Formats: sequence, structure tokens, C-alpha cells
Amino acid sequence: MSVIVGNSEFRPLPTNPTAKITGVHESLLQECEKDIIWYRDNFFGKAHQNYLALDSPRGPLAISVIRDGDTYKALLRTTAGSERLSVSSASIPTSFFRKIFGMGPSTVNLMEGISRNLPVRSLRMCKDANLPNELLSMEERQVIRSYKFGVAYVAPGQSSEEEMLTNRNETSSPAFKQFLNFLGETIELRGWKGYRAGLDTSGSNMTGTHSVYTKWQGYEIMFHVSTLLPFIPGDRQQLERKRHIGNDIVVIIFQDSDAPFQLGSVTSHQNHVIAVVKPEGDGYRTVVAPKGGVPAFTPDLPEPCTFGQDAVSRDFFLHKLVNGERASYKAPSFAPKISRTRSVLLYEVASKFLK
Repeated sequence: MSVIVGNSEFRPLPTNPTAKITGVHESLLQECEKDIIWYRDNFFGKAHQNYLALDSPRGPLAISVIRDGDTYKALLRTTAGSERLSVSSASIPTSFFRKIFGMGPSTVNLMEGISRNLPVRSLRMCKDANLPNELLSMEERQVIRSYKFGVAYVAPGQSSEEEMLTNRNETSSPAFKQFLNFLGETIELRGWKGYRAGLDTSGSNMTGTHSVYTKWQGYEIMFHVSTLLPFIPGDRQQLERKRHIGNDIVVIIFQDSDAPFQLGSVTSHQNHVIAVVKPEGDGYRTVVAPKGGVPAFTPDLPEPCTFGQDAVSRDFFLHKLVNGERASYKAPSFAPKISRTRSVLLYEVASKFLK
């Protein structure tokens, strides 16, 4: 299989000769999930200090500090994300007077010892017993539990986005339908109670009658399948289909065609990761192409990048797609929005407890 990059913003990821198709591993955890685990394991239920800043040169922030033997551990939460920090207690100066009375270092020395970039003068210690639960709740609110991925079928002889959106379910190949079964289960939208990803479940069939869905590793994934979305005769661009798939960050393109797919034909600003999949033998050959500005994300793709239809291969593929969406949140298009969300959450916590 092949793709044509042309003037596209998408660039195929390199393969790694030493990489292997493996099941889910730790990299599936979101950063906020890792922060939750680290806070629970090292701070929660133990004597520690929490400091808040409502208005500082770095915006609202919260920092938790605990002494663990000869080490100070800190979790710094800012609008840009969280940092897990550890420093030796011996590296933080403590005045002779404080040592005599069995006191630790001053707040200024402690904070400057943990990080030189902290706005120390803006920080205030908060001893409210409810704050640890509030900080955990704040992180929990940022854990993304549901995803929506686009899936489009490219028929023989086709090579562009406009062409693939014209295909209907009744003319799609058995191989494509088998691939949909690989991804998840076909569900009826009428009365659907799970994650609906913007699809109509009222029974009016505004977005088709069925879709493909899976619950995987505790997350819900709904697939916006082009051939299951309404087809509008006479609409060259099939805007109803593009309204959903064009707003998905990750799009899977199933290539039944031998013609190289033109990545430049994908023009939506929202699409950030394209996974081109072509049936090969009993499995699939894959090219994953993120948009410029999307940082690297695991798991690495093996050489050759082919996977089967077994459970481990499915885990690997979905793992790559989920991490691709998460990496996209750090791209220029999304990073400011994520930062604003964190800023609001931190501000809410700080304003609640700094009264």
C-alpha cells in the first residue's frame, strides 16, 4: 500500500524494526491518570502540605508537597499541565533556628529548592481537610473516558476524501464489513444509552440507523462510519457525513483500492491523525500519518507495519489511535483550549479555598 503526501500537512510515521505488536501497556494511561495515581500513592491520607495561588505570574496553580525519608516530593499543577518533582532534602537549606525547634525549611526555601520557577510570593498554604479530595476530583474531571473515531471506506479506483464519502453500505466490500467487526459491534442507534458521539438516538434516524461501538479498557469508543451515515443524493461533498467525520481528531481510512491515497485530500482542520488500513492476507497493513505539530506517541509501529485480526493486534491498533488523539491535544490547534480548561479548574479550586 502507499499514500501520496504531496502538499499535505500529514506525514507518515516511521516504522521501528525492533517494535512488536503487543497488548496494552502503561502508556495507555493519560497524564492526569498518572498524576491521580501518584498523588494517591504518595500524598493522599498522609500528612502533607498543599499550596494554592489564585493570581500569579503563571496563572492559578496548586502544589502538593510531602517529605518521604530523605526526599521531598511535589506535584505541581499549572495551566500547562502537571509536573511530578522529587528533590533531596539535603539540597534545601534550613536555618539554624528552625533546626533547633525541629522545624523544616521555610516555605520560600522549600519552594525554591523544589523549582526555581515557582511564584513563591503568590503561594498560600491551605490546611482545609477537604482540599485533597477536591484536587483529586479536579484531575478526575480531566480524564477522557470516551472517544469518537471516523472510519471511511475507499472503494477500488478511488484515492481521495471526496470519492470515499460517496460510498454506500450496500456497495462496500465484505473485507470492509469484516474490518468493522474487528473494530467493534454494530449497534442500533434508536434508544442507545451508551456514548453516542453526537449521533441521533431518538429514532428519527437523522444520523442513520446503526453505528459501530466498543467498550475497551474502560473507555467507550464510537466509530463514525461513513457508509452508515446518511447518504444525500446530489450532494457532491456529502456534508452530513463530513460533519461527523470532519470533526473527528482520528480518522481510519480503509483502502480497498490499489491507488495510493491522497493525504492532501483530507482538508478538515479538526482531523489530526490519519490511519490508512489495507487488507493483506489475514490481516492489515497500516500507515499512520499525524498532522504537523502532533508530538510523537507510542506504541511504535513495527516494520513491516502489519497486524492480524486477533485480540492483541486489536489492542495494539486501538492503543495507537487513542494515544494519537491524546497527542493531538498538545498540537497548536488544541493546546490553548486544554490550557484554558485547566486554568478554569485551578481557578475554581483556588478561589474556593483561598477565602
